[in-house]
Amino acid sequence: MFEVTNSAVENLKTYLSQNSIDSAVRIALMQGG
Repeated sequence: MFEVTNSAVENLKTYLSQNSIDSAVRIALMQGG
């Protein structure tokens, strides 16, 4: 589980609606080296 700010949620919703994206959002966590 992860947490995001309300501002991040609003920005993501705006981005998805502007680009007509209605699929799920995939989050990948990668370890840097």
